[in-house]
Amino acid sequence: NTVELCQQWVEENQERFVRTQIITSDVNTGVSVNSNRGRDACKGEWIKGIAGDDLLMPNCVEDCVEYALEKNASCIFGKIEAFGENQEYAQYLTDTFSERNAYMSTLTNDALYDMIVKGDTPPAPAFFYRRKFFIDNNITNDVRIPMIEDLPKWLNLLNKGCEFQFLDKTIVKYRLGGISTSNQWQSPIAYDSQRKMFYYYQFEYLYKINPEHAIALIVDHESSIYQNLYNENHNLRNSKAYKLGRIILKPFNRIQRIWKRIMC
Repeated sequence: NTVELCQQWVEENQERFVRTQIITSDVNTGVSVNSNRGRDACKGEWIKGIAGDDLLMPNCVEDCVEYALEKNASCIFGKIEAFGENQEYAQYLTDTFSERNAYMSTLTNDALYDMIVKGDTPPAPAFFYRRKFFIDNNITNDVRIPMIEDLPKWLNLLNKGCEFQFLDKTIVKYRLGGISTSNQWQSPIAYDSQRKMFYYYQFEYLYKINPEHAIALIVDHESSIYQNLYNENHNLRNSKAYKLGRIILKPFNRIQRIWKRIMC
């Protein structure tokens, strides 16, 4: 009942905003298309995305705008504070991204590109940006990769000469273990997204640096896909549907074996 909850929330809070709009889709198009759809509906100068189970800090927008104006920035990454049932891992993630942001703030665009293409990305939930830069440079999320929008976007922005700025303030509380994130990475569409991201954006670059390492990454990734598919199908053999299907098909299997003997 997500749509109903959103409608109720807007009714209760719409006076706090200049404009609100609920955008729906009859099918699950994935985060990349959703982000494009939401961005295209925006009319303000600045955009701050927020996932349904994350939280904006009280001064998030104010801190970002002040910093953007001070630095004349178009793309800003703040810091995140992770939270969830596993408090130890949440603290580890918080510290990791804090250290990563601090290090990334010292890098040139080329060095930053090299770091991100290897998978060490800034925290997507803490991204804040100027809408005009995206429009002028025709920056959109890659709809070929429905479940992953951040890494391709960062690389495309860097290719367009965008300078990332890193705000040394926590602006988002990032929830671990959400329903959508816990389910999506077990689905075929998620594996497909990971595969496409690697082939479209990472393999050629990594191959130039170290061919053996790049190929090893492909092998490891493909192996994990087939291993998961095997485990999934293997578990199905214990299901009632599979056992019933074997009983129903048993006469046909016998006929097939007899026919093969006749043909031989």
